[in-house]
Amino acid sequence: MKAKAKKSIRQHVIIGNCIAAVTAANTLRELNPDDRIVIIGDEEVPSYSRCLITYYLGGMVTQNHLLSHAEKWYAARDIELHLATRAEGVDVKRRIVHARHNGRKKDIRYDTLLVATGSSPIFTKSFPYDPNGIVGMRTYADAQRLKAWARKGKKAIIIGAGFVGLKTAYGLVKRGVQVKVVELLPTVLGRMTDLEASRRVRDRLVRHELLDIELNNSVVATWRHRNAYVVRYQNGGEEQADFVVASVGVQANTSFLEGTGVQIDRIVCVDDYQRTTVEDIYAAGDVCRSRHIVTGQWIYNAIWPVAAAQGRIAAYNMSGQPQTYAGNIPMNSVDFYEMWITAIGDVQAEGDDIEEISFTSNTIYQKVKLRNGIPISFMAVGNVDGAGIIRGAIVGRTPWKEFIRKPQAQLLPVVNQIGGFLSKAVA
Repeated sequence: MKAKAKKSIRQHVIIGNCIAAVTAANTLRELNPDDRIVIIGDEEVPSYSRCLITYYLGGMVTQNHLLSHAEKWYAARDIELHLATRAEGVDVKRRIVHARHNGRKKDIRYDTLLVATGSSPIFTKSFPYDPNGIVGMRTYADAQRLKAWARKGKKAIIIGAGFVGLKTAYGLVKRGVQVKVVELLPTVLGRMTDLEASRRVRDRLVRHELLDIELNNSVVATWRHRNAYVVRYQNGGEEQADFVVASVGVQANTSFLEGTGVQIDRIVCVDDYQRTTVEDIYAAGDVCRSRHIVTGQWIYNAIWPVAAAQGRIAAYNMSGQPQTYAGNIPMNSVDFYEMWITAIGDVQAEGDDIEEISFTSNTIYQKVKLRNGIPISFMAVGNVDGAGIIRGAIVGRTPWKEFIRKPQAQLLPVVNQIGGFLSKAVA
């Protein structure tokens, strides 16, 4: 009887160290007890809950709470961890990642490679990066820097009133910093709100004497003046601050993939198996695209649950156990001063085929959008109970007339309403 062939030991390398990376590493270890797993992270700390860094800035969570994966987590799973190490290139023919640690080059061989490098804040000529006073809010180091600057009596200007910009403003105000938020759009949380929802969120935030939000304006120039920074606005005004936070969007960290053959269209293009266009190279998280679970279209949905799911799927496929990622829909939720805001699906959808169902009261605002009688989005301010139920209806393409007959749907004011209305959206 022939002896069973011994399985060869492979080396799985992961570039990046956030939720997609650690989820993939954990799954790889479960599926491959004997293989080698290597993580290359460019930050100086192990993986942490990136979505909590603004709460850490504001003192709402502790450092121990933020740092979700101590080094012993990696050791317990026999994962080789390289911190403060930046990937500079990939040799796909020799299957080597070229990296650098403390100025010294380091080559790491791989059999399978996962790109989970996430994204970085966008800076422009109008507000160029300056570690002394013009920064983003994306990493643990960013949070530490802003904590050091955030003292009572200081002033900050935040460029952008999106999700991260407002959460950063909230955190800084908690530390006694006077904050001015400037936004080009006529709304705050532009991907989550309409004019009414934006008004409610803005009114809630500016009740605090330290916070001001200016809409329909932008920054056209920023320069250092003595120990402060001067910002010039599109409307001609100028203002001085101790530091500036850029929060106008992010760009995927893909520069090290240049020349590899990995297809990049601003973000890494993957298929439903998380495979890139190069054999044995996968991608997961904010660096790559994902599929909309309802429309089937490729989208960019940089949120925590998507990154974790993609990391797990990538690990299965790196292990030779084919699995596809079912997809997702855009969704996010946040609270400011105990007022919750949530948005699910295509909240900005417009057109003659869109119907809107709204509920409005002094404390609650909810809106559902329908296309051909099927819910495609849900937005709520003040009361987000039942959001999970309506998400199920959106994903399941449940007709609205059928959905509202379900007992659990009665949790939603927009369903069980007095004073709600149905209207045709204006194209």
